[in-house]
Amino acid sequence: MIITKKEVDYIKKRSKNEPFSLMVDFGQREVEVIREEDKAIFNGLTILDLKEKIKDNFCYLLDDQGVRKITFFSEETNKFYKLVPTSDWPTIAISSVPMHRLSSPKKDTENKINLLKPFGHVLDTCMGPGYTAILAAKKAKKVITFEKDDNIYGLAKINPLSQELFSAENIEICMSDVNLGIKELEDDCFDCIIHDPPTFKLAGELFSQDFYGQLIRVLKSNRKMFHYTPLYKVKQGVDFPAQIEKRLKKAGFNGIKYSQKAVGFLCQK
Repeated sequence: MIITKKEVDYIKKRSKNEPFSLMVDFGQREVEVIREEDKAIFNGLTILDLKEKIKDNFCYLLDDQGVRKITFFSEETNKFYKLVPTSDWPTIAISSVPMHRLSSPKKDTENKINLLKPFGHVLDTCMGPGYTAILAAKKAKKVITFEKDDNIYGLAKINPLSQELFSAENIEICMSDVNLGIKELEDDCFDCIIHDPPTFKLAGELFSQDFYGQLIRVLKSNRKMFHYTPLYKVKQGVDFPAQIEKRLKKAGFNGIKYSQKAVGFLCQK
């Protein structure tokens, strides 16, 4: 099961030797807990040492081996990966860069989906924890989502709120770099595109003119795309959204409108 400091603090406030119910796995599962002097027992089996130092910016995996942070370093990518708790859905951080606004990944994702209103066949360019693919799949006939990083896939497998990625019959996961994989797709094959890339520092190629040319190629005529647009180097005076808008126009997109709420452009082929 997965717990955070929020659950541990709640346990420490409870009376000793009196069973109570607790929601774990980010509210997805209910367990019975008994607090003893310096430990908590979950469902009569799993034990948490309450003397363990639990930090508020980590998620922890708790099982019969004890409790440990859900974070690791990959020598293959030379990056740190971490499942990060928030006010609602957890996000994934790559070398300290979170994939969502930490205030509410749930609202962040819902704002994008509500703006685009996906239907039919949908391309989700960057899977991450899979929230956009999952919500889009509730409205669409089929969602194809790309993920090139096995480490991200592994964290999604652990995350209870990502499990519909692997169970929904209308979600197809392509384990490859979308910058390359998109070139294998047919022309005019998607009704909607959700382009929600990592920050420019981590995936600059997904903000390139060449990639935008591929996006418009695979999108059907008169169909729409949402493009999350981070405020890259805004403190240095860079108007990154203006640069993106210029590239989108050059690629052939029209009706380009920026949404402050969804933090990105809605545009049309």
